[in-house]
Amino acid sequence: MSKKEIAVIQGNEVTVGCTWDISRAIRCDSNGNTASQVVDLVLTMRDTPVGHATVQVLSDDEVWLLDGDGEFKLAGLEAFGSEEAFHFLLSCLQATELSGTRVARLIIPLHGGMLIRSDIIPLRLKDAFAVEEVTSFSIPLRSFTGDALDLNTVSLPELFRHSAGGILLQHSSLAREPIQTSHPVPPKFEADFENKISIPWVIPGPTTRKRIVLVGCSYRDPSSGAWTTFACDAARALGIDLVIIEKPGCWIERSEYSQWYEAILPAGPWWSNPPGDDMADHIVATIRSYGKKVDGIVAFLEPFLATVSRVAEQLGLPCQPAESYEIATDKYRLGIFEGRKPFCGSTAEEALNFASKENLSYPLILKPRLGLNSEGVVRVDDVAGIRPAVEMIQKTFFKSFTMERYCDGPEVDVNIVMLDGKILFCEISDDFPKPGDQGNAGAPASQRNFLETYLVHPSALPSAELEMLQGAISATIRRLGFSNGIMHVEARVDRSSVEYQPVDGIVDLQPSGKEAMSKPPAPWVLEINPRPPGLTASRIIESVYGIDYFGVALALAVDDKDRVRALSRPFLNGAQYTGAMVLIGADFDETCEGIFDSDDICEELLARRPDLARNSE
Repeated sequence: MSKKEIAVIQGNEVTVGCTWDISRAIRCDSNGNTASQVVDLVLTMRDTPVGHATVQVLSDDEVWLLDGDGEFKLAGLEAFGSEEAFHFLLSCLQATELSGTRVARLIIPLHGGMLIRSDIIPLRLKDAFAVEEVTSFSIPLRSFTGDALDLNTVSLPELFRHSAGGILLQHSSLAREPIQTSHPVPPKFEADFENKISIPWVIPGPTTRKRIVLVGCSYRDPSSGAWTTFACDAARALGIDLVIIEKPGCWIERSEYSQWYEAILPAGPWWSNPPGDDMADHIVATIRSYGKKVDGIVAFLEPFLATVSRVAEQLGLPCQPAESYEIATDKYRLGIFEGRKPFCGSTAEEALNFASKENLSYPLILKPRLGLNSEGVVRVDDVAGIRPAVEMIQKTFFKSFTMERYCDGPEVDVNIVMLDGKILFCEISDDFPKPGDQGNAGAPASQRNFLETYLVHPSALPSAELEMLQGAISATIRRLGFSNGIMHVEARVDRSSVEYQPVDGIVDLQPSGKEAMSKPPAPWVLEINPRPPGLTASRIIESVYGIDYFGVALALAVDDKDRVRALSRPFLNGAQYTGAMVLIGADFDETCEGIFDSDDICEELLARRPDLARNSE
C-alpha cells in the first residue's frame, strides 16, 4: 500500500514520524448512516529529525512539520482548526514519546451538513474497545462539506481541520509488530467503531441556534449528581441557549455556573411547588417580558409538567396535552386509568374504613399521590400497619395518598422515546428488591422503604415478558394522549414466570417454580414520569446504549425531528455491556436522622479496590 510520511517535532526536539495510508478508507456507508473517511495515523518515535534540516524548539506547545521540501515549518493552533484538535495532537505526541509507537484515527464525514451535536463522537465511542482518548474537534452546529480528501496531497493540519474528531488507541492494543500502515488498528476496534458510530451523525442543511426556557432546576447542585448538569451539557452540544426560570437563591445563580445559561429570569412570589392555578400565566408573562424569541419550553420536575404544557400552548410552542401529564403523574388517577380500584384519602381513619368496607386482602401498598424518589411508599401486611404508614406519609411533602393491592412481581424501569406515536427506542432495566419488599412487619416503617438498591441494564426478564412490557406500556402511553416524549415508567410484572431468589448468596432472577397461572404475565404500572429517568440513571443508559436522554428531550422541545431520530439510535448490537447503578442506603437510629459523620464511602471503596475505578461513573 502507498503511504504518506512526514516528521513532527514537538517539545525538547522530540521527533515523531507520522505516516498514513493514502487510499480512501470509507466506514459506515449503509442504512442512512453518515459515511466517513477515516485516516489512521501511525506515530513512531525517531532518534533524529528526518532529513538534514534542523530546528530550534522553544516551547512544548510548538509543533514543527517536515513535509516534502526538506524544511521544518511551524504549525500553531490556528493551522489545526481548533484548540481541541491541536491539544489532541499534542496528547498523541506525548503518548508516542512514552511508548514509542501509537495509532490515532481521524474521522472526516462524507455527508454534507451539520453535526447532530458537537460531542457526538466522544459520546458514542465512550468505552469503545482499545480507546484511550477520544476528542471532538467541533463547535456546536458545525457544518461539513462532505468532500473526501486527497490523502496523497493533503497536509497534516488540513487533515485535522477537516475532521470532526480524533481517537487515540491504547498502546497495549497494538499487538502486531511492525504495525501495518494499511491496517494499523485492531479488528476488534474496527468492529466496535462500526457498531457505535453507525448513525446519521451529520444531518442535511444548516440550522440556527435555538432558545429553550427551562422551568425549574434540580433540587441538588452538581456536586450531588444533579440532572441540571446533564441538561446544560446537552444544550451546549446541541447549540441551544437556555433561559432558566427559578426562584431567587437557587444554586444555579452561583458564578461558577454562569456559562451554563443565557439568562436567569427570577420567579416572583407566585412560584410554588406544587404550582398554583395562576403559575402558568405568570410564566407566560415572564417569558414575554424577556423580549427574545423562544423556540421551546421544558421542565424535568413532575409537579411542573402540566403547568409548562399550558404555558407552551399559550405561546404556540411544541407540547403534549396538560391533562395527559396530570393523569400520568398522579398515582391514584393512573391506577384508575389502568382499570384498578385504588383508594385515595388523607387520614388513617379513611384508609382503615376503606380497607374494612372493601374487605381488602393484604399486603397493601400505601404511597403519596404525588411524590418523588419513592419517598413515603410503605407496604403494610395487616390492619395494624395502616396507621403508622399514614403517619409516615404525612411527614412527606405531599399529604394525600393512595392505597391498593401490593403486586409482588419483579419491578422494572421501562424507558421509551416516542415520536409521532411511534417508539424510536425502548430499554428495560431490572429494579432489584427493596427493603419494603421483604415484608418485615416488625421493623420500623422508616426501614421498610422502597428506595432503590440496584438498577441493572439491560433486564434479564424472559424475552416474552420484555416484549409484553414494551407493547402494553407503549399502548398505555398513547391512550393517555402522548405522541412525543421520553417516558420513564416504573412497573412490576404481575404473574411473572421469574422471581428474585438467593443462589449461593447472590440474589437474582430465577424461575419462580410456581404453578402455571391461568392468566399470562401482565404489566402492573406503578407510575409514569414523562421525563428522563432521575438520579444518574440517564448516564448509565448513555454508557450502555449510546443515547443521551436529555439531548433527545431538548430536541423534542424544539420539534427537531431529524435530530430526535438520530439521537435515539442505539448501538447496532444493542447494549455494549451490563450497567449497574448501586445505591447504598444508610441504616441509623431515628435520633441520628440528618447527621452524616463519616468519610466518603465511595472514595474509600475505590481506595481499597482501584480496579473498580475504571468502571465507576
